[in-house]
Amino acid sequence: MNERPAPRSRLRCAGAFGPWLALAAFPAAAQVSPLSYQSLFFNQASNAHAGDYLTANAGLIYTSNAQLTNGGAGDTLALVSLSGAVSHTGPRLDLILDSDIALVKYLGGAFPTEPSGYLNGQATLKIVPGFLSWIGRATYTQLQLNPYSPITPDNLENVTYLTTGPRFTWRPTLRTTVTLDALYSWMISSSPSPIYVDLTNHRYGGDLKIERAFSSSSSLYLNGTYQKVLFRNQVENNNYSLGSALVGYRFSEERTRLDISGGYARSQVYNVLTPVQTIIGVVEARQDRTFNSPIWAISLSRVITPRQRVSLSAAQRLQDFAGAGQLGFNQAVPAYAPQQLAQSSPFVSRSYSADWRFDTVRTSFDVGVRESNQRYQVVQANAPTGEYNTKSASAFAARQLSAVLNADIGVTWQHQNASGITAAQYFGPTGASNWVTFQTDLRWQVGERLGLRFIYTHSSAYGISENQLGVIASYGLLGSARSALSLVEPPAGLSPGLPSSPYP
Repeated sequence: MNERPAPRSRLRCAGAFGPWLALAAFPAAAQVSPLSYQSLFFNQASNAHAGDYLTANAGLIYTSNAQLTNGGAGDTLALVSLSGAVSHTGPRLDLILDSDIALVKYLGGAFPTEPSGYLNGQATLKIVPGFLSWIGRATYTQLQLNPYSPITPDNLENVTYLTTGPRFTWRPTLRTTVTLDALYSWMISSSPSPIYVDLTNHRYGGDLKIERAFSSSSSLYLNGTYQKVLFRNQVENNNYSLGSALVGYRFSEERTRLDISGGYARSQVYNVLTPVQTIIGVVEARQDRTFNSPIWAISLSRVITPRQRVSLSAAQRLQDFAGAGQLGFNQAVPAYAPQQLAQSSPFVSRSYSADWRFDTVRTSFDVGVRESNQRYQVVQANAPTGEYNTKSASAFAARQLSAVLNADIGVTWQHQNASGITAAQYFGPTGASNWVTFQTDLRWQVGERLGLRFIYTHSSAYGISENQLGVIASYGLLGSARSALSLVEPPAGLSPGLPSSPYP
């Protein structure tokens, strides 16, 4: 799926890792990394691939401000990366891979060498086809530690999320399907940062889904989930459970896709240090705290013409930092993942987005806006209490100059506002900030599998500016290195998935 990876985007200030993310060749459908908005909108036009592909990339990027500080020194980054979106369906084994990951080395030694970005892999082994399968999923991503400072390796936490368990499938009628997943997960976190938050935990739970098809284009579904989370470090983190139940309706035809759902969610956080009124006054005691919230989601995609598509989405969920990047097996990874903070408290997430895309034979335009609000529920040593809001807008244009040359130009803007965040490790300025990024690049398709990309980027955030200049070579390991936009006529038929869009 690929709703984010539902298939397929992310949101982060262009930081020291921004260059390689911007240059890695992959479509938004394969992206979830939160590090740079560049990696989303600059691969939606001339670099949007059609079908499965896997690309190896290598190159050099010069940044004028490697540590993103006032008057900071420049550095050169060498990188190798793997990008792509691949799926395989077989009689005994199904595979999915979404990759936007790289190994980055700062040649001047500004930061240590380590992997960065996003990787999601999923496998389903069909032990008894149609009834019993064993599923496994591995996800690597990064969380931001300090929301008030630029994103550098010292402000990131690496997270690896492993999930496995059996899946049982029943089909009591030709139109009804019941799926039950019994899941165990292990999350491992690490960071070179002095403000590192240990979020390592294990969790167990399950997903139950019942779907009834009314026709080939519409269906009704019921979905229930539950998971219990147990942290390794229970001094700074509180264990908790999350559960939800919802009902939804899905419709898909030649020009329109609609998915609407609603329900209720509940979280229980254990042993929270809470002020309690007693006969001797207010004292602090550890109590379990329960939170309830309605949940709902709606996404609508409409093809207006063979080359024009509008997408709208809105959702409210009760979730945690893990669920924001990996929503289990009954749901896809979010296509557009808002910036995530390294904290262990469940939160209510509400988001709205709209996107318009227009393609001609040689030119592509895309305009998108998004608003996201995260409301944290529990006061903890390492978790914010309050709200974290982001608003963003992006616009870009791409032009196919010839059969082998593509040019992109675009700009993004993001406004961030944090209120009530009191965790001790957060420091520096508080309140609102604006991020602006401008980028232009030229892509040269040297051969069927070999491509070069030349890029220039200017970004400004927290009052700090950075310029990036570099070149990346890409080699197609699977599928053609050529993009979907390649001097071709519009498709004969209409599809709600065409043209491509960063929002599902």
